[in-house]
Amino acid sequence: MLARLRVLLFAAIGGALTGLISYSFLKGLDWATRTRVAHGWLLWLLPVVGLVVGAVYFYWGGHAKGGTPYVIEQGHIFTHGVPARMAPLIWGGSVAGHLAGASVGREGAALQMAGSVTDTAARLGGLSDAERRTLIAASLAGGWGGVFGVPFTGIAFTLQMTPKHRLRALAPAAVSAFVAAWVVDLLGYDMGVRPHLPAPNWTIGLPCKLLLAGVSFGLVARVFVGSLHRVKAKLGHWVKWPPARPIIGAAATIGLAVLVGRDYLGLSTPLLADAFADAHIDWYDPLLKLVFTVIALGTGFVGGEVLPLFVIGGTLGGALAPGLHVSGPLLATTGSVAAFSSAAGVALTGLVLTVEQFGWNSLLPAVLVGVAAHFAAGKPGLYVTHH
Repeated sequence: MLARLRVLLFAAIGGALTGLISYSFLKGLDWATRTRVAHGWLLWLLPVVGLVVGAVYFYWGGHAKGGTPYVIEQGHIFTHGVPARMAPLIWGGSVAGHLAGASVGREGAALQMAGSVTDTAARLGGLSDAERRTLIAASLAGGWGGVFGVPFTGIAFTLQMTPKHRLRALAPAAVSAFVAAWVVDLLGYDMGVRPHLPAPNWTIGLPCKLLLAGVSFGLVARVFVGSLHRVKAKLGHWVKWPPARPIIGAAATIGLAVLVGRDYLGLSTPLLADAFADAHIDWYDPLLKLVFTVIALGTGFVGGEVLPLFVIGGTLGGALAPGLHVSGPLLATTGSVAAFSSAAGVALTGLVLTVEQFGWNSLLPAVLVGVAAHFAAGKPGLYVTHH
């Protein structure tokens, strides 16, 4: 009994620390984005940022180089724990990348920071390896609760990512997720208004259209994951010194930005907002966002995969809606989540996330879209570990 209470106490401590670092991270990303938009010349510093981030990770990263898959792995099978250095490395690397225009997200960074600060507290507290493993699993929920304000989604993600320890991790995950979300809210960070879907107009053809759209989201998720792994593998073979790889990615990003514009740099949340608002979305928007993100993450820039996948899925939904004669916001909202959940193989998490963000009217459409996307995506590979 005392051992369980101790784990819950450290889950709360980890959640509070995750909330604090998530708040600072969100404010840092907001500052970086505003600054980059106001000073367009910062894009030309992307090769320098890439070299510095690549060198820091290569020479001093240690196990932090494993990224989100490493944190998830430690929640499965505890070996070394999550290093304390992972939190400042991913914080600094992500904010610097956003400042110069790298097309990376934030949720993956949040999971790494949450695992790092939670396990560091547990290690300093003298907890056992089994307790630390449970707390690392629970920290995944804290990362979602802190950076995205969706604690129920975080709990579902933890349960899906650590299936062997579900019962043990459930209560600590709930504590971590809600404490992290509460701390960020208490500090006053505004997550923005998420559209609540009205009840869909169910016609005979709508289920078929949703299934068809779901297949499209799953296929684009498959292309994203396959391309990401392929770019990483090819660069690893061709460029033996890892710090040089982000320089190549930076050059490609700058070249593309000169050709097609800067809408696809950074988080690209304005594109997602347009899709949610039923504004016109060009067919090439999701494809270009996919290319920019694969280049950034595949060449060694650090950050998250989740929000870019939201943008890819959301803009794809917005682009498909007119041709399918379906509500744009309906396909944009369900598609934004389906692209991520099918890429990661977490269909239940996607369902919870859709409802938590967009309301109960999205439940049945999310089921149809999510199931079709899950099967179309095939074997998931977003968080495959390489250790």
